[in-house]
Amino acid sequence: MNNHMDKPGIRFNDCLFSEPLPLAQWTPPRCAGVYVILIQDPNWAPRPFQPLYFGEFGHNASLPALRAEQANLAGLAPQEALYAAALPMPFSTTAQRWLLRNELIRAYNPPLSSAQGDTPPGDLVRKLDELERRHQQETAELRMLFADTGNYPEAQPRRRIGFIPLSETAE
Repeated sequence: MNNHMDKPGIRFNDCLFSEPLPLAQWTPPRCAGVYVILIQDPNWAPRPFQPLYFGEFGHNASLPALRAEQANLAGLAPQEALYAAALPMPFSTTAQRWLLRNELIRAYNPPLSSAQGDTPPGDLVRKLDELERRHQQETAELRMLFADTGNYPEAQPRRRIGFIPLSETAE
């Protein structure tokens, strides 16, 4: 008999999550990982659980913080009907967990998750640093270009701002 078929849990893509437990009884593992909030649905096969939300948690995740996030989801279904399962990823980085989470979201399209615009905080910082570096580089190139040619853009005389009486415009 195949050994991988005997393991309890629920599979999403190639990832074997833990056995679904009622949300009120579920606690995250002590290591980092990805979790899924499920609802019982007899139309889903081979297990009657439809994924509603995929989330990510870090090492020694704060249980109150996860509970607060899950409480937002609980308003859409009775608390007794929600289940949770986790995929431990002990030596993973935040970017790796976000990548897997977004892959699962694209594959299963859960109603409460959205991969659009979700990037790990490290990626946002990296992108912002790259934009700042490019801006500084382009500014320096423009200054050098104007310094080499000696042709600074001349300031054009500007119109006065505001209402100008007809007596001043006729002169």
